[in-house]
Amino acid sequence: MGAFRSSSISVDSISIDPDVFAGAGPAEPGLRALIAQDSAKRGRKVPYEITAPISMLSDDGDNERVFECTPIDERENIVLYLHGGAFKYGSPASHRGVTGRLSGMSGLRCVSIDYRLAPLNPYPAQLHDAYLSFVYLLQQGFKPQNIVLAGDSAGGNLAVVLLLLLRQAGITRTVCGLVLISPWTDLVSNRSSMRRNAKYDYLTGPPLQSPLSLARVFYAPGRKCSQALLDEMSHPLVSPVNGDFVGFPPTLIQAGEKEILIDDITQLYENLLRDNPDRHDSFVYESYADMVHVFHQFDELPDGSVAFASAGKFMKGL
Repeated sequence: MGAFRSSSISVDSISIDPDVFAGAGPAEPGLRALIAQDSAKRGRKVPYEITAPISMLSDDGDNERVFECTPIDERENIVLYLHGGAFKYGSPASHRGVTGRLSGMSGLRCVSIDYRLAPLNPYPAQLHDAYLSFVYLLQQGFKPQNIVLAGDSAGGNLAVVLLLLLRQAGITRTVCGLVLISPWTDLVSNRSSMRRNAKYDYLTGPPLQSPLSLARVFYAPGRKCSQALLDEMSHPLVSPVNGDFVGFPPTLIQAGEKEILIDDITQLYENLLRDNPDRHDSFVYESYADMVHVFHQFDELPDGSVAFASAGKFMKGL
């Protein structure tokens, strides 16, 4: 459904004023420290893959323009994709099946970044790389209203958190749209689907009280569990279900009814409707019967094909 090429972002070419993150809650000190690290130690790069739909490729093989990360025309929309994997696993390579099908179904090019992973690089390193990547697309000539943010699982979390951070940083012109596949919206959740669907979903792991909890390994590896820690992890820039969604762009959310995160995902959708009472038709929620977390990755499931086709149609309509 698509062809890809690898490239990278030179962090040295992107200047970020750390003061734009003033008031960014638990993200602020980490973002300031990461910006200082990049300034002190030059040469860091953020790898990415750019995927183009087959429909864009030339029969004569001259496709250099397609794989340059610059607008083909001023109206072109592009997808910034943030992969899942609990912030601990995954890469653009592991998600080529997803980005290739999204690109093919939508007809849009897709940039998938290889952001830093925990526990070696805990929060907010992933958010920092996502922010850098968004600014990179702006520098390359894309406008915010031509960028679609998309992601699955942890990447869905990161997509929403990135949009909240962009508003915090003063980038008020919103993106074209959001596509969220089984987003991890609440890192401290105790909603009933965590227990109700545990016998169906493969997405299981140590509880939040364990130091091996995926949420704690991502946010603060080695830190003792306390109420102060849980309060920090409930902040919207960590658990975006708690965010302010007034003025959010058109959003498609897809989830499986048998995944343990379904109640958290449903709450995100309800909060979008709550904060945008006059724009309910801008938000689409698709819950697939008997499906588990990110069922899209299982090629043999017809529901995955249906979901990709729906996502493609949604993005074409933006």
